[in-house]
Amino acid sequence: MPSEPLWAGRSSKPPAPEAHALGRSLRFDVRLAAYDVEASVAHAGALRDAGIVTADEANRLSAALNEVGDAIADGSFVFDDADEDIHSAIERGVTDRLGDLGAKLHAGRSRNDLVATDVRLWMRATGRRITGLTAMLVRTLIARARENARTVMPGSTHTRPAQPVTLGHHLLAHSWALMRDLQRFDELDARSNVSPLGAGALATSTLGLDPSATAERLGFASAFRNSLDAVSDRDAVQEFLAVTSILATHLSRLGADIARLTDPAIGWAQLDDGYTTGSSMRPQKANPDTAELVRAKAARIGADFTTLMSVLIGLPLGYHRDLQEDKEPLFDAAGTLELTLPAMIGAIETIRFDVEAMRAACEDDGLYATDIAEALVGEGVPFREAHRRTGELLRSLGDRRLKDLSKEEWHSFGLSEGADLLDPERSVAARSGPGGPSPGSVEEQAAAIERSLTERRS
Repeated sequence: MPSEPLWAGRSSKPPAPEAHALGRSLRFDVRLAAYDVEASVAHAGALRDAGIVTADEANRLSAALNEVGDAIADGSFVFDDADEDIHSAIERGVTDRLGDLGAKLHAGRSRNDLVATDVRLWMRATGRRITGLTAMLVRTLIARARENARTVMPGSTHTRPAQPVTLGHHLLAHSWALMRDLQRFDELDARSNVSPLGAGALATSTLGLDPSATAERLGFASAFRNSLDAVSDRDAVQEFLAVTSILATHLSRLGADIARLTDPAIGWAQLDDGYTTGSSMRPQKANPDTAELVRAKAARIGADFTTLMSVLIGLPLGYHRDLQEDKEPLFDAAGTLELTLPAMIGAIETIRFDVEAMRAACEDDGLYATDIAEALVGEGVPFREAHRRTGELLRSLGDRRLKDLSKEEWHSFGLSEGADLLDPERSVAARSGPGGPSPGSVEEQAAAIERSLTERRS
């Protein structure tokens, strides 16, 4: 026989089956079980401190909660058809074990403040897993960048060749973006480090509970400052989704770069076979499916953010059942990142770069146009004039190459050693300032990122 809902005393009849099915969130919020147990054990301590239960009763409640949590984790817990969510299921499990003592557990709290607390605990743990994986990806990019600090390649804008850079510089550009993602996660963690437990349904309780002590038990920096805000607020979840959306966008850009560099038409890199997929029809294909899927997942995570934002717009203060819709996009976004990050780490670790092909692509005359114009500036020519003269020179070449120009032609143009500028190693070495593509700058950037990672971890 199914048990009654927690709120059955007010209702004259049980929920209609279709209404119960609509409101039941157990299928997705079961992943909050461990955090619900953690929050409930902390609440049992608050009930003990307030004199609602004895120390022995609080210990028995805690033991029963951990027993239920273990049973859920190992799959032996039997859920009831009436369990609306993981919170009611755990409370029922405790009450089944302890009888009237179990029925005391919910004093002074609501599912409103309990759910908000569980979600923050879940986000804290999940966010740290995601940042751990992101840091691993950064370290992988740093290692490959150092290997290729002197590997020259065409840098591009608009996907067109622009200027020579180093592959190390290119890879570290992705690292810097990911470091900002880590910073955003850390800032989010600090802002959401507030416990809602004790806020009750919206107005706390009359039982003398101490939310600050509960917050300390749960490892939060502080307790809520306004109980109505505590149960209404979902901006921590919304910010988590915003941060994951930005991270997913950066991963998408990295995936797009991998797909482009490994395109046989360019031929600058080759993915390891473990990160490609063949074709069911064409035997020759080795498709960059890992990179393409990572590229596409950003749209999914961005949609998760948009979903929650659309739910929250226009909601008045207070708890509304609409807020139940925060969890599925939250869980989906985090789960998607926990799939994509390891795949991207493996792809970057094993990708093979064709150093000679990259250098051969640096024979493009246009890559040195900026070097030529800046050399004229060094001779005292105003930049706009240097820009115009360089453009005219390139246009006048016809079938010739810049390297075909004689010393006299370079001298007539205004440069004594113009041919020396047509060298990719010279071009990148000349850009040795902070943040530039030179080998020395690549090493400085790699060391700076490593210092930031070490400081963040400590």
